[in-house]
Amino acid sequence: MSASQEVVEVEDDSGEEEEEEEAEAILVGCLTVNVVGLRYYHGTVTNGEMVQLVREPTNPYDSNAIRVLNIRGDQVGHVEKNKAMHLAPLVDQNLAFLEGIVPSGSKNAYRMPCQVHVFSKPALAPAVVDHLDYFGERLSGGLLEEGAHEGGGGGRASSKTSKRKVLAGAASSAPKKPSIDDIFEDLALDCKKRQAMEPDSSIVKSELMQHQKEALAWMIQRENSSALPPFWEIQPPKGSNTTTMYMNTLTNFTCDKRPEPLRGGILADDMGLGKTLAVLALVATNRPGAVLPPVVDIAEELEELEEQPAAKKRKTTERSKGRDKKASDSGSDDHPPPPCVPKAGGPLATLVVCPLSVLSNWIGQLEDHTRAGSLNVCVFHGPDRIKNAKKLASHDLVFTTYNMLASEWNDRNSALRKVHWLRLVLDEAHLVKNPKAQQTKCAISLNADRRWAVTGTPIQNNAKDLFSLMQFLHFEPLSERTFWNRTIQRPLTSGQPAGFARSQGLMSAISLRRTKETRVNGKKLVDLPPKIVTVFPVDLTPNDRAIYDKMERDGKDIILKYIANGTMTKNYAIVLQIILRLRQLCDHSSMCPGSMDVLAALGAENQGQIASPELLQKMLAMIGDDFDCPICLSPPVTAIITRCAHVFCRRCIEKTLERDKRQCPMCRGDLTISDIYTSNVGKEQEEAGNDGDGGGGGSSAKITALLSILDKTRAKDPSIKTVVFSQFSSMLKLAEAPLTQAGYKFVKLQGGMSAKKRDEAMEAFKSRSKDSPTVFLLSLKAAGVGLNLVSASNVVMLDPWWNPAAEEQAMDRVHRLGQTRDVHVFRLVATDSIEERLLQMQEKKRAYAQIALGKEASEERRKQCIQEVRLLMQC
Repeated sequence: MSASQEVVEVEDDSGEEEEEEEAEAILVGCLTVNVVGLRYYHGTVTNGEMVQLVREPTNPYDSNAIRVLNIRGDQVGHVEKNKAMHLAPLVDQNLAFLEGIVPSGSKNAYRMPCQVHVFSKPALAPAVVDHLDYFGERLSGGLLEEGAHEGGGGGRASSKTSKRKVLAGAASSAPKKPSIDDIFEDLALDCKKRQAMEPDSSIVKSELMQHQKEALAWMIQRENSSALPPFWEIQPPKGSNTTTMYMNTLTNFTCDKRPEPLRGGILADDMGLGKTLAVLALVATNRPGAVLPPVVDIAEELEELEEQPAAKKRKTTERSKGRDKKASDSGSDDHPPPPCVPKAGGPLATLVVCPLSVLSNWIGQLEDHTRAGSLNVCVFHGPDRIKNAKKLASHDLVFTTYNMLASEWNDRNSALRKVHWLRLVLDEAHLVKNPKAQQTKCAISLNADRRWAVTGTPIQNNAKDLFSLMQFLHFEPLSERTFWNRTIQRPLTSGQPAGFARSQGLMSAISLRRTKETRVNGKKLVDLPPKIVTVFPVDLTPNDRAIYDKMERDGKDIILKYIANGTMTKNYAIVLQIILRLRQLCDHSSMCPGSMDVLAALGAENQGQIASPELLQKMLAMIGDDFDCPICLSPPVTAIITRCAHVFCRRCIEKTLERDKRQCPMCRGDLTISDIYTSNVGKEQEEAGNDGDGGGGGSSAKITALLSILDKTRAKDPSIKTVVFSQFSSMLKLAEAPLTQAGYKFVKLQGGMSAKKRDEAMEAFKSRSKDSPTVFLLSLKAAGVGLNLVSASNVVMLDPWWNPAAEEQAMDRVHRLGQTRDVHVFRLVATDSIEERLLQMQEKKRAYAQIALGKEASEERRKQCIQEVRLLMQC
């Protein structure tokens, strides 16, 4: 693999499905048990505290042992044997998940009661109830109380059950405490006052915009604050006890040691608002031993408050007063320790981790906005990177990539892992959303005083994306999956309105988010030129139309058979290949060799049997370089295909199978090294000098439309530059000859290019000389994030993509701070084709993203998948 390709290494993901099931589980009922062995362990709990129940099958005294842990992971005791023997089989066989709450835990010497909440998938709930009932364990609440079990069937609990607030409170006899929803709502109301700060002008030479100064003040306040982290309160001494205690209001955990401040957070400003410069200003200003510039308070009329109905404003004000009164009663941190500026002589270096494609942008921003030589900077990348930790730690700023972070994970002597960093910054932090990826594990484990996640899209799919960021920030207790699922993920998954409010409150507490449309005192945050997006319909040529119609009919016949047989999800790899081929036909007929015969034959054979190697090799030859390896998320390097028709890099799948998990990562089917195949056809083509662009050539309707747009632009103003995005690198290659023949100078950026060639292409396109290129051909996967392309003002999207957010990110490479011209975006869409239906699906995804953060249940996802295929193929 080229060193330039940004790899997202994925660990064995066998537990991911189990974690999703846990997040989607419903309450079956509650059972009271005793926790024993208290005198043998140091962990403590208080009244109404959440605890973790963890199976311990290797316990030498009891193979059914279930450990009881507090939120710090300290063991409190074990579930009594006669109860554990009934609960353990449910956990071992993934039939149920257990969560605990201790109603009274503060004055127990030998044993204490614990309420065990039993959760399971809806279809398994009756079996769980039957199992426990057989042993005389009667559950209260949940399905049993609602009569779902007596009614027969394994349906979901009623809406009343699904909305039951079992995750936050203590025993019913305990005094009523604020609910979790109240806690999160309080957080959402916090910090409405805006402040701004100028950066250290001896280092930063550029003038920051107002919103960047506000971001700087906010980040420095968070970095230096010694206040309690969110969800923690002071419990004043009572009676003869003179010790001040600290309680986590989310879990009721209480301790006598003051929790460490949460020094960091999520900078989630919209793309193009200058997050990079704000972070550079932070590095330059909040340095060890620095004297900080003064903070300026900014008067602001909050428009959102003005727009609230009177009743809601009254409720907000009353809640705020109530919170202030509570604080005055010593429930909160009224007098926190003074702010803690980084100590002189302490950790110095800030580590910035970013995709390789973004690295040049950071270097460019550093050169443009800071004074030469004011910061000691190095790049930790490539074979000549610094191996000495002490030398690496002597720099002010160190840049590395996610690829390098993943490769350093297994090296205990890695300089990255040895350094005590002052600050750790993850740029495009949504790339660590998989908690099992090596890069995520390394980022979490690095030793840093301050931690920042920088991303314009912290939530790409659902709230589960945030969990890895909680782990990275070391945000207790939400960095622990058990408590994350209990308080955030499951309420969202079950559709509870409180779940959405909680996640909003959480983000309000630890993140800063502004968009280009944000208005302050009636004015937009930034004054950018308008962005005009035009759908440009393209009629296929008669020859391409005939080919397209035939392949769509053949593909539809194949998919309808799968739907009728109930095997569409099993053959989803083949379905995706059909859709891929139709999309490529809309671009250029030469990108799609052959017909649907290979896919149809493969689908006919692949019904629980091993497909023939010959067919698999033919299918692999059809794929070319326009298919992503699902493990590294890059075009396959030395592509292979499995007997279950999934395509991977050879290195990626071999590493996965080496971990003693003989399963396909996609379908969980049995898989060994002998079940993977390479394409002899592809080798023969390579030896014959075929570049893999489909064997065709000439023009197409899309290329003709592209040239038409460029010709009109050149006639209007020859200095206007255009960036051209495509999903398919072969389409970019096919466009090169027509562009050259039409007299256009162009450069190209795609996966597999070295960092040096990327930088050369960027510099050539930025140049304002008359001989500089006016067209930039870009692979959406390689250049959709992180680049600054404001030297262009035209964008051509040659083909639509599944995820509308990916397209919008690409457009915003041009429409961002520094843009001085109106931005025109042309989306080329083949008429009467799968591309038009793809636009409809994009609109549905946009609407869904605006109303939900939760993740549908597994059955719902399968139904949605089938519906989307039906929409695309008009089945």
